[in-house]
Amino acid sequence: MLRTLRRLATNHCRTATTSTKTEVVNAPYAELNSELFDEVQSRVNQHGNTIDKIIISFIDRDGSKKDYLMNRNISTPYDCARHVNMLLAKRAVLALTSYGGSTPQLGCMNESFRDRCNLEFIDFQSEIYATELNKAYWRSCSIILAAVLTEGLKNKISISDYHNEVSDSFFGVDVSGLTKSLTQSDLRDLSSFARSDFISRGIPFETVSLSSEVARDYGLGSSSLLCRFGNFVAPISGPVISRSDQVGRFAIVKARLKGNTTLVGGVSIPEAQKTSSFLWEKIMENASDKIGENGGS
Repeated sequence: MLRTLRRLATNHCRTATTSTKTEVVNAPYAELNSELFDEVQSRVNQHGNTIDKIIISFIDRDGSKKDYLMNRNISTPYDCARHVNMLLAKRAVLALTSYGGSTPQLGCMNESFRDRCNLEFIDFQSEIYATELNKAYWRSCSIILAAVLTEGLKNKISISDYHNEVSDSFFGVDVSGLTKSLTQSDLRDLSSFARSDFISRGIPFETVSLSSEVARDYGLGSSSLLCRFGNFVAPISGPVISRSDQVGRFAIVKARLKGNTTLVGGVSIPEAQKTSSFLWEKIMENASDKIGENGGS
């Protein structure tokens, strides 16, 4: 069932949670891959045209402001954070941007600036945006899970649905194409694969916002955001975290048959939020129980 857990030839690392049905959109109608993401990103950001310089005004926690000269449609909040300091870049989970005096909006750290704006960074210590952070984290974990299953299983599988409702106490994906059931040993191996080949590598979650016209042209329906994680690409409808090394403990805990598909579920906590081994065991047990109780049905 599993590929040998070796380093895949593919280079995953590029240099640089409330609805179960709509957070990541099911897209069986399009061959979503890294090349398509590059094409969409190039169209949206008009790459190849003259590079414009813009001023990004970074607002620190103490209210102080500093301007940075960045590139329109190329530079990202993560790039700006690195100019401030690397510790900030490592900790920042989401970007809070305000364009032209508009209401500040939470967005992704690896999506390019479209114009000059005010910029703040949100990390896992934020109480004001705790709900949004939880949603973004769960959404990101479901993307990691889908990428791990896609690359870690011998069978050519398809992901038909994603589950990332925080209140469910687990994240998961519906998988079709499995030739036999996943055992607990398989799930442990996949969890190790997730850690070694994805999480520990600090892979960025790259995103590009889609206009309705672009989404329609590429057969992406009503999707508003496209995400690339390594070589895995999926439409999403909300922010994701900055990089995979912001993920702490991560475990794929249960696989449950659902008609013609299999729900594979897991649980995780951010790297910034430590917990004891005893409590982590309880968290995993609870997630497994929830999945077994017709979770994700």
